[in-house]
Amino acid sequence: MFHLDHLCLGVRELDDGVRRVREETGLAHYDGGVFPFGLANTIFPLGGDVYLEVEAVTAPAAERGEGAAAWFDRAVADGDRWMFWSLRADSPEELAAVARRLGGEVTRTAGRVQPDGTQRVITTAPGTDGAIAGWRRGLPNWFYRDDPATHPDRGAVERGDRGAAVTRLEVSADAGELREHIGAETFERLPLVLVPGRPGVHAATVRTASGREVTLRRDPADL
Repeated sequence: MFHLDHLCLGVRELDDGVRRVREETGLAHYDGGVFPFGLANTIFPLGGDVYLEVEAVTAPAAERGEGAAAWFDRAVADGDRWMFWSLRADSPEELAAVARRLGGEVTRTAGRVQPDGTQRVITTAPGTDGAIAGWRRGLPNWFYRDDPATHPDRGAVERGDRGAAVTRLEVSADAGELREHIGAETFERLPLVLVPGRPGVHAATVRTASGREVTLRRDPADL
């Protein structure tokens, strides 16, 4: 059984994208930091060790090349887009089992440098190619957090109404493939609603600490 970990919303310009999400939802947020591959994010805690990362390319155009930054740029060329959603394993052994089952491997890479200068390590399965192949079909990849106390959902927010729980996650995917991909128990326990359309996330509804319910709706990226 796995847990919802985070959702990624790609935007063309970080400050403007964060402003739109904040104005639409009133959700609290904080500066997440900068990734070594030319992206930066802002984190919106959603409760229950789940968070939304609003992410954008920040590297100068001349430095974007054909790597992750250029790929991300193309995905958000027409505006805000859901990039992917991710689950979380409770142990390294569970993550390794996922990797074996999907024919991939566990990868550990340098993550974002936080505003205080510390750098996170990203531990995921399957590897990048396998993850992107899954995202194109609306399927999640997996993360493992070495220290739950440092989970991004638990970060101190700057302003707004803190998220308390994700109550509805609208995803387009083949129902049978998704159930097999994440396991029947996880499939039944998550607040998933399958919808028609391009594969990927379509909307997330969040209950806030003040008792409101807010929904963020965007189209998924064409990955």
